[in-house]
Amino acid sequence: MTTPTPAPDLIAGALPGYEIGAELGRGGFGAVYAARHRLMGRAVAIKVLLDPGAAAGPDPFDGSGGSGGDLRTRFLAEARVLAELDHPHIVRVYDYVEHAGLCLLVMEQLTGGTLRTRIASTPPSRAGSAWTPSDQLARPGNLDPRSSCAIGLTAATALAAAHRIGVLHRDIKPDNLLFGADGMPRVADFGIAKIVESSTVTTTGLLGTPRYMAPEQIEGTRLGPGTDLYALGVVLYELLCGRPVFGRGLTVPALLHHHLSIPPDPMPEVPAPLAAVVLAALAKNPADRPASAHDLALMLAAGATAVFGPGWLAAAGIPARLPDDVLTAAGHRLGDLLPGMTPGWAPPGVSPTLAGPTTTPPYPMHTPRPGGPSPTDPPPGPPLTPTRVAPTPHGRRRRRPRRRGLLIGAGVTLVVVLLAVGLVVGLTAGGGGDAKPGYAGQQLTLDRGTFFDALALRRDGTVYVAVSDSGVGTGAVYEVTASGTVRAVAGVGPAPASSPTTTRTTTATTPPATTSPPPVPAAGVPAAQLVLNEVHGLAVAPDGTVYAADHAADQVYRIAPDGRAFVFAGTARGGGGFTADAGLATRAALDGPAAAALGPDGSVYVAEGSRIRKITKDGLISTVAGAYGRSSTTVIGDGGPATKASLPSPSGLAVTADGSIYVADDYLDTIREITPDGTIRTVAGTSGKDGETGDGGPAARALLSGPTGLALGPDGSLYITDTHNAKIRRIDPKGVMTTFAGTDSGVSTGLDGTSAGEAALTGLYGVVVDPSGAVYATLNQVGTLLRIDPANHIVRTLLAPPEK
Repeated sequence: MTTPTPAPDLIAGALPGYEIGAELGRGGFGAVYAARHRLMGRAVAIKVLLDPGAAAGPDPFDGSGGSGGDLRTRFLAEARVLAELDHPHIVRVYDYVEHAGLCLLVMEQLTGGTLRTRIASTPPSRAGSAWTPSDQLARPGNLDPRSSCAIGLTAATALAAAHRIGVLHRDIKPDNLLFGADGMPRVADFGIAKIVESSTVTTTGLLGTPRYMAPEQIEGTRLGPGTDLYALGVVLYELLCGRPVFGRGLTVPALLHHHLSIPPDPMPEVPAPLAAVVLAALAKNPADRPASAHDLALMLAAGATAVFGPGWLAAAGIPARLPDDVLTAAGHRLGDLLPGMTPGWAPPGVSPTLAGPTTTPPYPMHTPRPGGPSPTDPPPGPPLTPTRVAPTPHGRRRRRPRRRGLLIGAGVTLVVVLLAVGLVVGLTAGGGGDAKPGYAGQQLTLDRGTFFDALALRRDGTVYVAVSDSGVGTGAVYEVTASGTVRAVAGVGPAPASSPTTTRTTTATTPPATTSPPPVPAAGVPAAQLVLNEVHGLAVAPDGTVYAADHAADQVYRIAPDGRAFVFAGTARGGGGFTADAGLATRAALDGPAAAALGPDGSVYVAEGSRIRKITKDGLISTVAGAYGRSSTTVIGDGGPATKASLPSPSGLAVTADGSIYVADDYLDTIREITPDGTIRTVAGTSGKDGETGDGGPAARALLSGPTGLALGPDGSLYITDTHNAKIRRIDPKGVMTTFAGTDSGVSTGLDGTSAGEAALTGLYGVVVDPSGAVYATLNQVGTLLRIDPANHIVRTLLAPPEK
């Protein structure tokens, strides 16, 4: 059926303040006209819904579907949605009018055409110009791949803004990605957008365009942000490969079948870092796609930086207004101008700020808590000049003064609320009802091994401890089961003694001393052959998978339950890699990983350099706190986004069930919290002051000195290894700081069998607490794993090297 065209004078009657111009285009149920406001002179586009009554019986595959009344409802919904979305990469709406059977939407006029027309008009000489010569895309119609990635970033950040207010687009495709006269991309046509209000959000009829439909959209099941990410993944695939995801010439039923059941065609012509991002977005299961549009933007930015190098975003020639963390992931120096920007430039509706190191992203992934950074926060300073420090007991110079590592036992929840009177810790124990106590028997012995480092606790009561000797490559990870069996889990280092209480299930020889461990192939190596040096962070999953953060190797290893070890994150020391905020974890350059913790979704959090990184189960890395290369002698960033905060020496981590992250910093002598919305605050210690005072008062006013390990007790108390004070400090559920173990005088009659308050705890390192309330800790320099009984507070040595 031919849709009638309304006379311009009918439109003018509805909008007397506008001069109506020529028709710009039309779709199945609407037309778009050029217009100009008579008084302001602003050029606009008027989208007109034509004769809703003529909409009966549409083709179910044309992406429109529904009755005339439904169309009007959707058209009005589009107006309301766009009115809420004030974002530089989303088309703006100025007015909505109903008049004489017409529904009119007055919106921003975009004269730069659609992405589809831009693809079609791109001369062959530009195709693939940013690939290496051997990988060039020589097919006509392809945009420069840097431009394609930049367009993808703008679309992803626009979708992130929509998703934050509960809006799904549901029809992302090249026709709905438009360009303004300035060349800036905009996401348009929210005409079938759906407000995400409840768990019953599903498709009603086949809405969308089959070529770009996600499997759940075809099946009519629950939709979510991943639905839009899938469609954007299809667009990126077409841009980077120059061909459809599933080949050409498929019928609509065949195309839908491919979306549901057939993997996308491989992308051999696209470099692996970019191909991995696109294919992740095209996962059939929404849960396997990036967690959010913002995460997709970070991954895409980092992948492009890995391929093209720093400066690619400016070279792409696409005006883009992106959050600071995305700009950083794209290798862009904050504060430099991108195409289309001049000093003080900002799109309409956005304050004219430059994305400098102290500027809050104009469209953050998480809405900061009210108030933002305190006006009393000191301004950011230049990075600290590295200082000369004494060698560690391992013989390797620490990268920062007093830097130490950490193990955090996963699976317990801490709720921290800052009140005027101090810190209150919620009484939320974790680990579930099936968690079991750890070993509490007689002392066990290792036949060699001088230094005990990180600790971890599994739900079944197994304690994991990282051990090393004075030689290079002699590190190892051991487990001590609840029944008292010691077993080597990984590494070629010290072996358990051949006593009735120990077993040895792996054999290996100590490698020759080298400055770097041998590379681990993608297929992995037997865990007994994994060369470890200084494991400063351990985390263990419920299935027994162990994650070991090797501070000296700049890598994190995954030790599978079947006994094979793999590189989980980081390139080998001196092996290059990117330093951007997101991308493939195995391509990331890590700076002395010092702590590891397991998140509630199975992701692994790692403290490295001056940042906290999150690594998903599928191997993608992003930054959740700290700015690369930014350091300070004082706390900077409290009350604002964690990604802008200073973290000069993060030494310990804990992640709660709700996603809150706690960070010990042994340089600032503080414990800080990163809330699920991305805000950071200090919850214990005083920046710039080290000491041991404050017992009996609020934790936020207490002094710490070199905090390293963190653990949560069954009553919700927080335990801290206050390393330089040789104490274990405790914050009770009321927020009061006390000393749990260690002597004030520094004089002790011994260790084994002494009261916790009289114990000499020199070299405190890791700490975990089992469900019974027993506290386990390592003494690094004397090579000891100890247990403090929850009933009588007596210290017992559980594991030690032979006496010298």
